[in-house]
Amino acid sequence: MKLTLKHLIIIAATLTISFPVIYLLMLFATGNAHIEFNQPVKNKRDEKQLKFMHSSARKDSLFAVQSQTFFAVEREKAELVQEKKHAEEQQQRVIMVEQELDKTRSDLAQERKKLEKLVGQSDTLEKKRLKQLAKVYGAMRPEEASRILETLDDDLCISILSQMGDDRQKAKIMASISADKATRISKKIGKRF
Repeated sequence: MKLTLKHLIIIAATLTISFPVIYLLMLFATGNAHIEFNQPVKNKRDEKQLKFMHSSARKDSLFAVQSQTFFAVEREKAELVQEKKHAEEQQQRVIMVEQELDKTRSDLAQERKKLEKLVGQSDTLEKKRLKQLAKVYGAMRPEEASRILETLDDDLCISILSQMGDDRQKAKIMASISADKATRISKKIGKRF
């Protein structure tokens, strides 16, 4: 058998036409291709569902972010309310402490006035007592008065002597006191005046 050009063209045409058919048969046989009828309607519905799922997933992610933001804002609001409540409680405590301090200050001022009055009365009584002692020692003989004054504190002696009106009696008593005590008393009187 001789192959002529005509036979070669027929073989080439047959191979060219049969290759796609054989290729399709192989795809169907391996399961990589299949034929579905009414596909366009299903595809549109699937596309809509796919778009819906895609937009739903996007909405879900946005909702999750918004939910987290919302809950964070709510937590901050709750914390601010707590802080405000705490600050108000602190302010009430401060006001109460200030009121107590004001009351204590007024009580202390009243007590101070009472004490100053008592001290004033005490000073007056002390002066009266010293005047009376000065009268008694002034009426005594200088030797007797000097023996008693010798036993007293120097400051008390000075106070009694300063209340005496008669300078001669003071001089006689000072002359009868021991030299050491008379010197100390004289120095202290000199420092006062």
